[in-house]
Amino acid sequence: MTDDKIAQALNMRPLEEVEAEKQEALERLNPKTKPDIINSFSHEPKEELVQESVDDVKNLPQESVVQPPAIISKEAEENLQDIELAKANIENIINLGDDSVKEMVEIAKQSESPRAFEVVSTLMKTLLDANKDYVEMSTKKRYAKEEDTSNQAQITNNNLIVSTADLLKMIKGDKEDG
Repeated sequence: MTDDKIAQALNMRPLEEVEAEKQEALERLNPKTKPDIINSFSHEPKEELVQESVDDVKNLPQESVVQPPAIISKEAEENLQDIELAKANIENIINLGDDSVKEMVEIAKQSESPRAFEVVSTLMKTLLDANKDYVEMSTKKRYAKEEDTSNQAQITNNNLIVSTADLLKMIKGDKEDG
């Protein structure tokens, strides 16, 4: 059997067609027949792209607000550490409680004792309270940080750089509006 018959039996194209197509593709990619694609691009920036870049830079926000670092007192730092420790303890209790609830539910199902179900419901209630305490600790920590930063002096320096003529125009404009 020839390759053409095998290709025909497998519903494939003849090998000659595939080779011819491959050769055509190679000729299209050959740099001798076509100009070099890389060299066809200009290395000089186009004026409109440069102008767009300049416009983009001009449209950037002119003023940025820099917040001074928070100065936290030793007392406040200890308070934050205590809150973080309590939060971690509550989180551990919640995780242990979740595992315990799963086991207690299985025990209650197997024993079918009303007392076992009562214990499970009490444990669930305790875990709900622990979750509430955890959320409360998170808010306390946030408020403790906010209180420390609010005690700092806020200094705002506004600089107005204008010519005297512009300043007079601004003053006259305010008097006319007022």
